[in-house]
Amino acid sequence: MHEKSIQTLEYPKILEKVAREASFSVSKDLVLALKPTSDIDEARKRLAYTSEASALIDLNSDISVQGAHEIRPLLTRAARDGVLIPTDLVQVLSTTRSAIHVARALEKLNSDTFPLLYVLGADIPQRPQIARRIEETVNEDGEILDTASPTLRKVRFDIQSANQRLQERLRTLVREFGPALQEAIITTRNDRFVVPVRSDARGQVRGIVHDQSSSGATLFVEPIVIVEMNNRLRELQVEERQEIERILRVLSAEIGKEAESLTVAVELLAEFDFHLAKARYGRMTRSSVPRLNEQGIINLRNARHPLLTGKVVPTNFHIGRDFSMVIITGPNTGGKTVALKTVGLLTLMAQAGLHILADYDSEISIFQNVFADIGDEQSIEQNLSTFSSHLSRIIEILKTIEEGRKRNRPDLRGKLGEEIVQRQTRPTNVLVLFDELGAGTDPSEGSALARGILTFLLDRHVTTVATTHYTELKAFAHEQKDVVNASVEFDVETLSPTYKLSIGLPGRSNALAIAQRLGLDQRIIRGARRFLGSAGVRMENLLEDLQSERKVAEDERFNANMERVEAEYQRKQLETERHDLEQERIRILNEARAQARRELDTVLIELAKVRTEVQRGHVSREQLSNVRQRARDLEEKVVPVPEPRRKHVVEPSDKLDGPLQIGDTVRVLSFGQNADLVGLSADRSEAEVQMGALRLRVNVDNIERISKRKASSDEKQYVRAQITTDIEERPPVDLQLDIRGWRVEDALEELDTYLNDAVLHGMGSVRIVHGKGTGALRQAVRETLTRHPLAKSFVTAPPQEGGDGATIVKLLA
Repeated sequence: MHEKSIQTLEYPKILEKVAREASFSVSKDLVLALKPTSDIDEARKRLAYTSEASALIDLNSDISVQGAHEIRPLLTRAARDGVLIPTDLVQVLSTTRSAIHVARALEKLNSDTFPLLYVLGADIPQRPQIARRIEETVNEDGEILDTASPTLRKVRFDIQSANQRLQERLRTLVREFGPALQEAIITTRNDRFVVPVRSDARGQVRGIVHDQSSSGATLFVEPIVIVEMNNRLRELQVEERQEIERILRVLSAEIGKEAESLTVAVELLAEFDFHLAKARYGRMTRSSVPRLNEQGIINLRNARHPLLTGKVVPTNFHIGRDFSMVIITGPNTGGKTVALKTVGLLTLMAQAGLHILADYDSEISIFQNVFADIGDEQSIEQNLSTFSSHLSRIIEILKTIEEGRKRNRPDLRGKLGEEIVQRQTRPTNVLVLFDELGAGTDPSEGSALARGILTFLLDRHVTTVATTHYTELKAFAHEQKDVVNASVEFDVETLSPTYKLSIGLPGRSNALAIAQRLGLDQRIIRGARRFLGSAGVRMENLLEDLQSERKVAEDERFNANMERVEAEYQRKQLETERHDLEQERIRILNEARAQARRELDTVLIELAKVRTEVQRGHVSREQLSNVRQRARDLEEKVVPVPEPRRKHVVEPSDKLDGPLQIGDTVRVLSFGQNADLVGLSADRSEAEVQMGALRLRVNVDNIERISKRKASSDEKQYVRAQITTDIEERPPVDLQLDIRGWRVEDALEELDTYLNDAVLHGMGSVRIVHGKGTGALRQAVRETLTRHPLAKSFVTAPPQEGGDGATIVKLLA
């Protein structure tokens, strides 16, 4: 990658922010050394590591390397027979414990969900025996423990006993020498116990003088009677020191034998912490993982520059599908340079394996190199003007591009001319960013030079984004194939930029409009327009007309959308009213049938009486036949009316061609339900179908033959879409839906069912728990809610209710 462009795009500042999330020096160094890669497989692997680390933090927010240190110099010293001091051992112990903790934590992960981190954990060497040996030798403060060896324990016991006897003897001497002492205390000089004797009473205490006070009034004397006891204590202390040195030497040798494996452990711990740091930074900035390609396609949705703070207007930018060059125009301070830097910086971040500050479905291309000429590079020392400085950078960039093409050019000697043409038209896989191209010199020459540079890059199919004020370049972008205009918007009414980037429309400088808005004399403005020239006036008028037409189109689109929403609302209202009327009709019919049932029961009782009378010969068979006919007429009236269902349209792909056959699955159009075909009339004009418990005879024009798969899916849909008037019969609906860990398709299907049930139960709001993770499920849920007819509005849950991991949905009444 072009190092100067990396600096220009402020990529190192991003690495510094990521490095602050690392836990120890080795992983910080890995972050600061992170370079973008031009290998798409490597970039995808880096992003996958970051995504897995982010998901792991969701699973276990406390996961970390827990006190790992840079111990590789200590391991090298131990491997060369050097001796580690106790504080060194504490660092080795802490790092060894961290390796064991991280390895065991990663071993517990699901290898399908965390394939990369699972393998990383399996590769971390675990040396619990080293940890136990150090734990037996030193404590957390770096003090050698008595458990380090039996010899040390015995020597320290002897020291304690000797010291106790010596102290008792000294306390006795203090009482004996009381009048001769300056103070009745015991102190030490040169690591030997002494008593403070007045200089004028020196002859009263026989012993060795080790020191005297600055005034000479006090002598520090070791009484002769305790010399041997002091000597014994010193001998024991020397033995203790020698034993400690032996223990440290032996333990250092053991660590030296494991130096190679412990070095690997440090490096893998640093790599794991490196991935955690990338994930933490991505989560802190609410970034997401982009899709990668190698076709020069960039599609950024709601992208933001990660170094900007405060309220940042997101940028939507795309290039690479219909065009490979974008010319951005517009007023100063309108956001052209920020848009340029955002595209370049997010590209570098994605190629480095970092999540980007854009919506989750954004797309980034992998480039072999990214070049940027942005900002004022004027140099007093080199006597370079702004123009010369920019031109020097541009020359370097173009030369590097051309040299790269030559290196990648195959040997064409002996090939046909057609193959040469194909080679010449092959795209150059680099991204070039120019800010204020051609500025700093005469406008006519500057614009001509800019057109020449852009034509050079266009001929080589180089993905290019450039900002400019030159009107000629707007025309160039309009005339040339594979080039498009873009602009940053400016509100003339408020005299302030909106920072919104519009692709497809050139920008205006707005100088005359701003002057007019501020109250400059109209005569001056009219004169300025004359000086602008006919071409300039036409261009300004054209841009003004285009912006006006675009505004009108946006207004019409908005009005059309509002009308569509109103029409949809009216349709739902009519559907509800129609359903209510149908329910009322069914209620009336059912009441009539209930009355008919009661009458039928009466007729059946009468029929039984008549049958008895006939058997006795008291009633004619004609009377019996009349009663039976009345019963049949009433039976036809009590056939239950099916419940109304939502209208369902059968797609043409669901229908099956060919003649009807007994056993086919069909749809009865008048009922809107599926049924089994169980019979056909002789002339095949009528069909007998089994619809649940009902067996009906219908006209063949009233049925359609459908596939078994469609019939199965319809059953699920009808169960979900059926309008039920008796809410009390439905199962209760929870106040929240938890879909964490679900696949997006399954989660959205369950979400639709849940919202329907919640509305039918009269619930005002619900809580959808989707988790944080990579943000894919959260984004899919919120996009669905944006267009769902039952969702009135939705907001992110408060921190105490899940924060970004949950969404509160307000439902339609």
